[in-house]
Amino acid sequence: MLNPRKHTVSSAGDKYNYLLFDCAGDFHDFVDHQTRELSPANKARWKETNVYTRERLEKGSTWYGDPPPADLNELNAHDTFSGLHLVKQIKPKIKAYLYKYLNHLEAEEMPKPRIAYNDRGIGVFSFDRAAMNLQRLEKVSLSTPLDKTASQLNIELGRTKIITTVKKAYAWFEHRESSLPAIRLYLVAGANADIEGNNILYTGLGCCELAEFMELRGVPVEVNILIETSFQAQTVVACVRVKRFQDKVDLNQLLLISSDPKYYRYRGFKALIAMANYFDLFIPEGLGSTLPDIGKGFVNALGTKGFVFEQSYSLEAAAREVKQIIDIYNLTRKNGKG
Repeated sequence: MLNPRKHTVSSAGDKYNYLLFDCAGDFHDFVDHQTRELSPANKARWKETNVYTRERLEKGSTWYGDPPPADLNELNAHDTFSGLHLVKQIKPKIKAYLYKYLNHLEAEEMPKPRIAYNDRGIGVFSFDRAAMNLQRLEKVSLSTPLDKTASQLNIELGRTKIITTVKKAYAWFEHRESSLPAIRLYLVAGANADIEGNNILYTGLGCCELAEFMELRGVPVEVNILIETSFQAQTVVACVRVKRFQDKVDLNQLLLISSDPKYYRYRGFKALIAMANYFDLFIPEGLGSTLPDIGKGFVNALGTKGFVFEQSYSLEAAAREVKQIIDIYNLTRKNGKG
């Protein structure tokens, strides 16, 4: 998607210029293409950004995470979440903070879907269940020696009718998503300049945990990443859908764009300049800033239902956001507004 449709919406005195992308690939293609179409002023800003980046790398800065990347080429080609080796360590800690709460929620609020069986032909025929009591049905005719011999041959050759005495052989799911409304998540990517590189790794982990928790209980989940910056009394936003309702969570894709300092602080910055240029704006030095609750403000301006993960830079903050969103989700569902 090289030329996405431009959108503008205002709410509570805030102006949002935004672009919608159906997948990460479309977003990457747009950024690379638009970078080749920069205005002279934005092209100069991109050159300055490369100079600043090169200087930081030469000093061995951990602003891009630890260990620091070797050069600009490594940053530009970076496509794998650099904290995947930490996920196994961090995710259990988030679960530990939520352990009692999630266990209570599972028992009292959101039962996990389970397979049930029926004899009405509803669902998918289960051969495994029907095979629990398969029997061959063959009547042996003794009326004549020839009939007896024919019956014996049919049995020995397996030419008999197979039946099952199990009636409930059709499988279906109880607690389907029809009784649990879908949930749309928005995750604000990256961080302001004063945040240490490795601390950004926490940004998307809570969102991943919530998406997996809901999906295991039959609740369809959509995940959108918001890459944004504010300057000159307006905000520029790319809303990138990294998970459709029917998809499984792609851990690398979600965490790379939202939470990887090597990605966000180079290709993410490249995206900010590209988006500003696409809206015929000149991005200032420093590439703007992230305002408090910018994600909630944008989603409210869209007038859509969704839950927002703002930027979280600690284990406690990530866990707290998960708990708050589940609380709101359940309250909404109980009030019949989900």
